[in-house]
Amino acid sequence: MATDIGSPQRFFHMPRFQHQAPRQVFYKRPDFAQQQAMQQLTFDGKRMRKAVNRKTIDYNPSVIRYLENRLWQRDHRDFRAIQPDAGCYNDLVPPVGMLNNPMNAVTTKFVRTSTNKVKCPVFVIRWTPEGRRLVTGASSGEFTLWNGLTFNFETILQAHDSPVRAMTWSHNDMWMLTADHGGYVKYWQSNMNNVKMFQAHKEAIREASFSPTDNKFATCSDDGTVRIWDFLRCHEERILRGT
Repeated sequence: MATDIGSPQRFFHMPRFQHQAPRQVFYKRPDFAQQQAMQQLTFDGKRMRKAVNRKTIDYNPSVIRYLENRLWQRDHRDFRAIQPDAGCYNDLVPPVGMLNNPMNAVTTKFVRTSTNKVKCPVFVIRWTPEGRRLVTGASSGEFTLWNGLTFNFETILQAHDSPVRAMTWSHNDMWMLTADHGGYVKYWQSNMNNVKMFQAHKEAIREASFSPTDNKFATCSDDGTVRIWDFLRCHEERILRGT
């Protein structure tokens, strides 16, 4: 009996799979909807809350790019041309890095509106020295510490008994001086710890400013005077009266 040795034997295999109904698209499945509902709830230590995606504006990459470019850029001849394309996002720098083109400093795009828990007028607002938070003084006498990147408030502090009218930071970034409608002045540390309070005027204080050495500061009031104070002794040194 002759066999064909040269040709290999053929193997035929047809697996029998069980019939499976086509599955639904993942976002239409009941289990996916349940997972999405659970992910939207977060526990903050007090109660279950619905998760909120907050819009974040991070300016740190632009500042870092500006600091890196200063190492090799001599003047405007070494500046890179930024085109209106997504590929040039990495080359964006703050307005201070484009002094030859003042139009970069014009803020024309609206970003966000944030409101406090108790809606009341805000009379003064200042950035913190590190540039990551905002401090606002309201007519209720409250300080509100806002996150400058995500636009949400972090801390609310009852700072004054009357509306906050003036707020300024010292040049060494260690002290914040605030004044209210009743003429009182308060000293604050960078961690929002109040260390001193005294009455500087009998009427509302409208503005306050530190000297370049931070040893003295000046306050102006509705009584028509500008008073110069010693910061450490809280002592009035001079009165400048308006005409």
